[in-house]
Amino acid sequence: MMLQLRDICKTYVQGRLDVPVLQGISLSVEEGEYLAIMGPSGSGKTTLMNIIGCLDNPTSGDYVLDGEDIGRISEKRMSDVRLHSIGFVFQSFYLLSRQSALDNVALPLLYAGVRRRERQQIARKALERVGLGDRTEFKPNQLSGGQCQRVAIARAIVNNPKIILADEPTGALDTKSGQQIMEIFQSLNDEGVTIVMITHEPEIAAHAKRTLHIRDGLLVDSSGKPLNPPPETLEPTVEPAKEESTPQDAGERAKKEDAPPADAGHDAASAGEPEDSGSKPQLPFNLDKRLESLKERLPELKKHMLDLLPKTRKQQEGEAASQEENDEKPPEETASGTKAPVKDSAPEKAEQDPAAPQDIPAQKPAAAPVASKKPRKEKGKPPKDQEQPSKATPESEQAISGETIIASLERQAGELNQNQGQGGEEPSNE
Repeated sequence: MMLQLRDICKTYVQGRLDVPVLQGISLSVEEGEYLAIMGPSGSGKTTLMNIIGCLDNPTSGDYVLDGEDIGRISEKRMSDVRLHSIGFVFQSFYLLSRQSALDNVALPLLYAGVRRRERQQIARKALERVGLGDRTEFKPNQLSGGQCQRVAIARAIVNNPKIILADEPTGALDTKSGQQIMEIFQSLNDEGVTIVMITHEPEIAAHAKRTLHIRDGLLVDSSGKPLNPPPETLEPTVEPAKEESTPQDAGERAKKEDAPPADAGHDAASAGEPEDSGSKPQLPFNLDKRLESLKERLPELKKHMLDLLPKTRKQQEGEAASQEENDEKPPEETASGTKAPVKDSAPEKAEQDPAAPQDIPAQKPAAAPVASKKPRKEKGKPPKDQEQPSKATPESEQAISGETIIASLERQAGELNQNQGQGGEEPSNE
C-alpha cells in the first residue's frame, strides 16, 4: 500500500465562521497505480492534493504514506518526505525565470546536498527523459508552455520519488502539448512510478487506470452516491405518535377549559369582592362628597391668602407716610422761647407692639431735622425699611402661608421703631 487516508476532514476558519472543505475522505492507493481524481471548482480536490503532498495538515483523520504515519512525524522529517518521496507538478510550472532549464531541474538535488557536477549530470538525464536534452541552457522565457511543463516534470522525477502528484498538469496547455504530457506520465507509470492526478477534463482523466469523483468534499461514484459518508451523521429523530381524538373528546375538552373552577365563587365571597365585575368597589368613606367640599372651600382659601399681601403693603405705606410727616413738621415754641420736643407716636406703638424693644422710654425726643434725613435719601439705595417688596405672582401668593406673613410684619415694625430711635436728637436743656 503506497498511501492510505482514513476519515480525513479539513475545516477552514474564516473569522467566526467554520467552512468545511473535506468531510470524511477515505482513500487507498496501491504502489504503481495511476489514479485520476475529477471534480468541479470548489469541490475540495486541490485541498485533498495538498494533504496528500504533506503541504497541509488535516483537521482530523489519519494519513499513512509508505507505512509511515504522517500525523506523528516532525516538521524536519516531513520536509525530507517531500524532498525524497513526493514529486510535484503544478499547473503554473513555478520555474525560476533567471535560471536555465538545467538549473531548475537540479534545484531539488541542491536541497538534498548533492555536489554540483553530480546534480548537473542527474538533471541532464531527467531532461532527456522528457525530450528536452537539447534545451538544457534555455531559460523559461525562451521555452513554450508545453516545454516549461516538461521541465517541471523533469524536476519532479529528478529525485526518483515514490509518488508523483500532478495538479491540473494540462490546464495551461493546448491540446497537442497536453497529449505530450500525458504520454510522459504514461511512460513514467510504466516504469513503476505511482501517479495521482487532479483534473476536471474527462479526456485527461481517461488516461488513468482508475478515476474517482469528488463533490462537496466527499468522494462519490459515477452516479453521485458518496463512497464513504461523513464520520458524524445525525440520525433523524422519531417523534412519538400523537393520539387520535374523536369529536366527542374534543367537545368535552373544550367544556372543561371554558368552565370556571368549582371554588371560584367561594373564594370571591370570602375575600369580600363583589361577584359582579361591573359594580364599583365600596370605600369606607364617600369620596365624591369630600371632593365637593374641598372644591367649595378652595375659592375661600384662595381669597384669604390673596387678601393678606395687600394689607401688608397698606401698613408699610401708612408707616412711611407718618414718618415723613413727622420729619417735615417744625418744632413748637414754648412761652419761654425754647423749642418744645415733639411727642412721637413711636413709644405708643412700642407699647402696643410686643415685638418692639423694651428699653425705649415713654416719651422720645423730637425727631431729627429734615436735613439729617436727606443724605440718607439722596443715596441711590433707599433704606431697607422703605424698600418696596417685589410683586408676587398669583402662584407665589398662594404659596405664602399666614404664619410667614405675620412674622414678616412683626420684624418690619421692630426695624422701623429702631431706626426712628437712632435718628432723633437730644433736646437742649436751655
